[in-house]
Amino acid sequence: MAWRRGSSAGLLRAACALAWLLLCRVDGSFAGPVHVDSHVTAVWGKNITLKCLIGVNETITQISWEKVTGKSAQTIAVQHPIYGTSFQELYQNRTSFKNTSLHDATIVINNVDFPDAGEYICKAVTFPLGNVQSSTTVTVLVEPIVSITKGPRPLMDGANETIAATCTAATGKPAADIYWEESLGRAEATFATFANKTVTVISQYKLIPTRFARRRNITCIVKHPALESDIRYPFTLDIQYAPEVSVTGYDGNWFVGRKNVQLKCNADANPPPTEIKWTRLDGLWPDGLLSVNNTLLFKYPLTHNVSGIYMCRVANALGYKSDQKIITILDPPVTTAPPTVPQTYSSFDADLTTSSRKFHIPASTMATLQDGNFGTIIGSVVGGCLFLILLIVLIGVIYHRRKQTFRGDYFTKSYIPPSDMQKESQIDVLQPEDLDPFPDNLKKEVDIKSNDHICNEYLHDDDNSDWNHIVNYNRYQEHFDKPVNNYSDKNMPVVSRYNQNFDNEDDLVSHVDGSVISRREWYV
Repeated sequence: MAWRRGSSAGLLRAACALAWLLLCRVDGSFAGPVHVDSHVTAVWGKNITLKCLIGVNETITQISWEKVTGKSAQTIAVQHPIYGTSFQELYQNRTSFKNTSLHDATIVINNVDFPDAGEYICKAVTFPLGNVQSSTTVTVLVEPIVSITKGPRPLMDGANETIAATCTAATGKPAADIYWEESLGRAEATFATFANKTVTVISQYKLIPTRFARRRNITCIVKHPALESDIRYPFTLDIQYAPEVSVTGYDGNWFVGRKNVQLKCNADANPPPTEIKWTRLDGLWPDGLLSVNNTLLFKYPLTHNVSGIYMCRVANALGYKSDQKIITILDPPVTTAPPTVPQTYSSFDADLTTSSRKFHIPASTMATLQDGNFGTIIGSVVGGCLFLILLIVLIGVIYHRRKQTFRGDYFTKSYIPPSDMQKESQIDVLQPEDLDPFPDNLKKEVDIKSNDHICNEYLHDDDNSDWNHIVNYNRYQEHFDKPVNNYSDKNMPVVSRYNQNFDNEDDLVSHVDGSVISRREWYV
């Protein structure tokens, strides 16, 4: 039982010690008496600072730095309050303590090399606690050497895919990342690894060259942990092409006597043009023409001899091209005396005098006005004729429709029956005696028999003659039986207003339903 208790107590103490060590250790450093950076990155060829702060209240007798090599540790720097400082041979001339205080064991290592990478231990000897220490890891990075160069062959317009530029990040540790900012082509990268674990990255930018991509910039971007910021290398594309030529300066209004005119030969070429030559196709070179660089000057006033075809030829190392312009010399413009247009402005004063002013209008302005007025007049005449034709057609359509709708004459108030009901032509003219309003002046006697031909026309039918006779008799008989008490003179013959004009067949008007109505009844 005693052994078991002692064993349990030992295990408890060991567990507590292990827990204390784990709590005190933060990222490879002790949070207790010695404070260091757990990981330090160094750049090859530059300086590195290894920090070590000792926070104890005991007496510090000595501070030192050791480098772990395999399974052993080698002292590289020592500081003693009495004997001073001491450094290992490899660190003798490039290592120093930053402060003389024994509580600050920070050292600075210059010109860092690849062997400087590894684990370092900062140790302090105290009394009466003994040794306290903490470790840090150093990583040596190699900053890449970045460069950009143009491709091995010149970029020619119209050629196949060619290497435009090569961006290199040499001997970097670790390998650098290379990007291209433009999207005119594509990139291809290759890697080369060396014994010291450095890597060289080569990125080639390829594209299909065209003259429109000339002077465009492509940018190589290099990223690496040893760099404080990204490296950017711009590259301007240099694409070569044969000349592109155009002749300008002729506006189509060259006339006899015009001065100070010229033709210009515009050439776009890479490499630059080596020759610019003016010629005339018919071989006749007028007097007074002067060629200066790419410009053809006409020193004297133009004449008809200047008319012709002028050609400009431009050449460079890749070839030549030309352009031509047809020049036509017009007759000189007609110059006439400016017309005088009198305009009178009247002003009434004490003497009622009238003053007039005359305005001078240039001939060119008058010509423009006349041309404009001539077009306006033609347009107005055409529009007026079209409008008149449309108006005549519209009036004719309206008249034709009204004529078909009304069957008669409004001036004579006559009714014209349809053509299928007109057996004989009727003259719709009232006689003077038909318009006599006085019954005493009646000049006709009732004679039913005299209207037999009218009755036969409107009332008789070959198929139903008996029926028509009965209807006709009953229709008019009732009017003969009316009393005549209304007349003052009893001897006056009885005349019905329905039969008083039967002797005049022109007074009858046939109705649509087949009946016969007196015209005097129709226009009451």
